[in-house]
Amino acid sequence: MNEEQHLERIIKELKEILTRDSKRHEMDEHLSPSIRALLEEEIIPALENELNYEPTDEELGYGSEPPLTMNEMHSAAFAQHQAMHR
Repeated sequence: MNEEQHLERIIKELKEILTRDSKRHEMDEHLSPSIRALLEEEIIPALENELNYEPTDEELGYGSEPPLTMNEMHSAAFAQHQAMHR
């Protein structure tokens, strides 16, 4: 199991804790309202955002154009090959 899978498991467990605690009577809940809000509104969403993060083209250094497809790369290489052997 890699670290990302561990984090996904932790997120799942945190959600299960919130679910279990919300089923208890208000006077019997173990989590304070501030901890519940922190988990629901900040911690869990922040972890999920990081796990689902995909860098933009700019962050990858591609600028405004996306990277070449394999077909474009092969076409360009073939054209270069033909030009070299004329």
